[in-house]
Amino acid sequence: MNGFPMSRGRSFPGQVRAAIKEGKTSFHADVINKGANGETTRDILFRFDHDVLDHEPLLVFILTGTNDFIYREADPAGCMENLGEMARRSKERGIRPVFMTPIHVHAEKASRAWMAGMGIDYGQVNDEIDDFADRIRESGELVIDSCAAWDGYAQPLRGDAYLDGVHPTAEGYTFMADTVLAWLEEHAAELGLK
Repeated sequence: MNGFPMSRGRSFPGQVRAAIKEGKTSFHADVINKGANGETTRDILFRFDHDVLDHEPLLVFILTGTNDFIYREADPAGCMENLGEMARRSKERGIRPVFMTPIHVHAEKASRAWMAGMGIDYGQVNDEIDDFADRIRESGELVIDSCAAWDGYAQPLRGDAYLDGVHPTAEGYTFMADTVLAWLEEHAAELGLK
């Protein structure tokens, strides 16, 4: 997730990187954010080897899917095939994939503020996010259930957790960073970060 429309440093990967560099974690690691705005799972898969695997990371965190459903490019099964291929390529190179479930959109706000007038059924987008998130949870891979965590955070705030119904506010990106950092702290030893 690139952090649209915030600066790259305010994206959740940027905040995770800053927290680690500032010594706010019990482990040390570098974070490279290769997220790009507007991409689908197919777009990511196309550049995955060069942009991600060639850096030889210990772990690769993959959060994708929502754009596939908004653009009607792939259904949850198709997204899962692309995600599975990313996992396979990662493991071939000795890199552990970590899947992140995509967060729900706020359908009412998105229909007014994100690609308004384009005929996007954001209720259907959320249904597909649910299906895809279930597939991710059942994949057998390492998973950060950011969808469930986000729902707990965003429900009380309703649409105020989103800038435009699709992208989080600055506070929302901080919540996502905190979710990832808590997961990393919990799994640091088994991931080889300590």
